[in-house]
Amino acid sequence: MSKSHFFLCALAAALSFTSCQPEPYKAYFLTESSNPEGGAAFNIRYNGRMYNRMPIMSLRHFEKFKSFMADDGSYGVVLYTPKEYRLRLYSETQQNIGKMLLPVIDGLAFPPMEIDCGISDGQLIIWGGLNGYDLRRIGETLEAVDPEIEEKRYEEEDPRPKPELPRDATHRKDSHGRVIPELYASVPQGSTPAAAGTNAAPKTTSSAPRRAAQDGPKLFSTRSRKKQ
Repeated sequence: MSKSHFFLCALAAALSFTSCQPEPYKAYFLTESSNPEGGAAFNIRYNGRMYNRMPIMSLRHFEKFKSFMADDGSYGVVLYTPKEYRLRLYSETQQNIGKMLLPVIDGLAFPPMEIDCGISDGQLIIWGGLNGYDLRRIGETLEAVDPEIEEKRYEEEDPRPKPELPRDATHRKDSHGRVIPELYASVPQGSTPAAAGTNAAPKTTSSAPRRAAQDGPKLFSTRSRKKQ
């Protein structure tokens, strides 16, 4: 067998093995951009707001998780950072107080939160919109605080419908003519409450219940649930 033939066989085997592997599951957090005019090189757009393309935290910056039932029947999670990343989480949230924090889970946007304080306890919360598939995939990277509870909530397949991009959508471009990437939620706007993750929460400054002028999802901050 020639060396070239052996190389081609090895390459084909490697490609076949790679194609059988599941797509990597990504979860990360984006902060609202301080420079919305920075264009496509720096920003991502979601529901009319610009977010920095560089995440402040991703799954690799956490070590444990614990899920809970959200009011709409979906799951939320508490993510725990190890000691070496707590200062990073605190610094990033402290310098972005008043801005929005956007969780991006498996390529889809989830309910944004207002950063209302610097997070010093190392815990970052996603308040809802996750399902059993998300919990299982998160459990492949992070250690579950309550493994017996988590395993009962796991699902093998992802039942969440993937969004269909609107055919008539007008893509926003920057001053150089580059299309600014846009994130989409897991379900169309206007349907379902917090699990939809479609409408960015208006700014709130109090933890007391508050009613907005229009119907919409519940309000969230990084430290509490704030209901409209």
